[in-house]
Amino acid sequence: MNAEETLYQYGTEFMLAGALFILFVGYHLISRLEAEQDRKLELLIGIPTAISVILVAYNLILSTHSNKRIEENRAANTTLENIQRNWLSPQIELSKFYPESHFLYRSMTPESHYVDVWPQSYDPSKRAQIEVVYSFRVFQAMEDYLTIGAHDLTGQYVYINNYLMWMQSDILRRNWSEISFNFSSDTREMIDRLITQSDRLIAKRKRVGKLSADDYDSISKNFEVHYRTKL
Repeated sequence: MNAEETLYQYGTEFMLAGALFILFVGYHLISRLEAEQDRKLELLIGIPTAISVILVAYNLILSTHSNKRIEENRAANTTLENIQRNWLSPQIELSKFYPESHFLYRSMTPESHYVDVWPQSYDPSKRAQIEVVYSFRVFQAMEDYLTIGAHDLTGQYVYINNYLMWMQSDILRRNWSEISFNFSSDTREMIDRLITQSDRLIAKRKRVGKLSADDYDSISKNFEVHYRTKL
């Protein structure tokens, strides 16, 4: 605990002790001072002024600490919102539309173990529609991350690992080539780099059979994300 936090926690006691100390010492010194009575009175009046300076300083510390707490809470809320909206929600929502959604969801999660059975009965038209709609949803999650990711406490590499996994999907890649014009240039640049880097993971999986967290981390922890600075 640093000095500022200590003062914030025990501020009332410090301020009371400081005020009493100034009053006692000030009164004691002034009473022993060889000066005119009017001069002593002026000095006594100055004691509350000295105390008020300390109180103002304490108030500034309280305000600064409160602002820090507000920023910490805002960052925590942003993190929760980011996780729910840009990480969990696309997957949870997609899983609700089985069997038509199975093909896209499975292609987005190549590290997961599935029973090697594909749906035999489904609506091809509905499948195509779901895959386009949720491709938009996934790409929008990535675009949103550029806006609020700088305030997220989880860690950039966690999201990039997830996006690297998603972008190994041949369905997402195909749809990206057709709908990328709907997104901003910085989103296009990031997703194009994600595709390039996910190619490395696809190639390694073909060689070794299964990828590890280290395989993803070796890419994500060196992956540059250019967050938007204006909210």
